[in-house]
Amino acid sequence: MATRRSRRSATIVTLLLLTAVTIVALSAGGTGSSLTSGLRRVGSAVLSPVVSVVNTVTKPVGDFFAGAVNYGAVSDENAKLRAIIAKIQTQGEIQKYERKQILEVAALQHLTFVGSIPTVTAQSIALDQSNFASTIQINKGSNAGVGVGMPVVGSDGLIGQVVQTTRSTAIVRLVTDGRSKVGAVFSTSNLLGMVNGLAADRPLSVAFVSPNSAVSIGMLLYTNGLQGAQYPAGIPIGRVTSATSPPNADQMSITVNPAANLDSLGFVDVLLWNPTP
Repeated sequence: MATRRSRRSATIVTLLLLTAVTIVALSAGGTGSSLTSGLRRVGSAVLSPVVSVVNTVTKPVGDFFAGAVNYGAVSDENAKLRAIIAKIQTQGEIQKYERKQILEVAALQHLTFVGSIPTVTAQSIALDQSNFASTIQINKGSNAGVGVGMPVVGSDGLIGQVVQTTRSTAIVRLVTDGRSKVGAVFSTSNLLGMVNGLAADRPLSVAFVSPNSAVSIGMLLYTNGLQGAQYPAGIPIGRVTSATSPPNADQMSITVNPAANLDSLGFVDVLLWNPTP
């Protein structure tokens, strides 16, 4: 029964559509008589719901194609905006980096612990770290007066020592390198010790300090500058982070963090200084 009703409804709709189309076709050729005017009104009444449905269905499609036409232009504009933003961000990063460089170089000027020793400011251009070795390469060499054995410092203290040079570059062994040894004196006493490097990711150690000596956490160590020492006196080396006297040991166990920031070595100062025999 429902199927027959559906078919009958579909047939009626079809007939109405055909009738409306026929009426509109006939009225299009009329001369404006009352008959044709009435036919137009009937045709419009029949077609209006149909036209409404068709518009509802086709409008999104039309909008889609209109959007598709404009999409290319919008994409181009978005791409241009993204390029401008990326350029601005890049310029900002460059300016930030340049400011950082200026501040690093400025921090190396007039270091109090350098005194009257002449210096050469150099830029770090390479880093070599392994389980034992820890070195950097700088962009100044023998042409600038840099020689093997010269101390290298940062704004906060000792970085290491020049161990190899070319005309335009040099290799600097950092204080954390396993082969580094620096004669030291503790800040609040005349207690002497030897600061040894262990590895890039490990603190420094201090040897030859008698058990139960007056060493406490936070004490600063300086280069001792004794006769024949590899470094002039008074350069900060690092601060004590632990100090114990193990049972039956013949020396204290002391660890020290470097005073200089060895993780950020953009620029350094080479001291044009050689030890006195």
